[in-house]
Amino acid sequence: MKVIFLDIDGVLNSDEYIYKARKLGFKGIEEEIDIEKVELLTKAVEETGARVVLSSSWRLTNNLSKIRDLFARYGIYLDTTPFIDNKRGIEIKKWLQDNQGVEDFVILDDVIFDSFDDLLLKKLIKISNGNGLNLGEGLSAKDVEDVIERLGRNKIKTFEEER
Repeated sequence: MKVIFLDIDGVLNSDEYIYKARKLGFKGIEEEIDIEKVELLTKAVEETGARVVLSSSWRLTNNLSKIRDLFARYGIYLDTTPFIDNKRGIEIKKWLQDNQGVEDFVILDDVIFDSFDDLLLKKLIKISNGNGLNLGEGLSAKDVEDVIERLGRNKIKTFEEER
């Protein structure tokens, strides 16, 4: 199994998007999550066959069901990391320990946490955070290509291989 550990703020939204959403009066989850970024994530999932595990603090809010509903529309079903004293690196490692069969993973985040050790830092695809100011640019097509390159494309089995 391949896994994408996903942050929300700064990954599935951006400064530009939040400004636009407020200006245009977007409502619901689309007020905070850029559908174009979700579509980019969907491409990464489809190309790699990866499972998405939410490591964002959003997993602890009442928005979790709204996020699950939004992602389900794109065929993405979420798992979440456990909460361990708000230490994202430890939470990711605990999820990995509890879920055997992970062949590879990446972390999509705009922040480097103190709890990220050398292994997690090697797996991090650092999303632009505008040099530490606000949300930055969010997930890009280049970031998605990095995910695909690191995790590898889904191997499509031929009819003969399936038999």
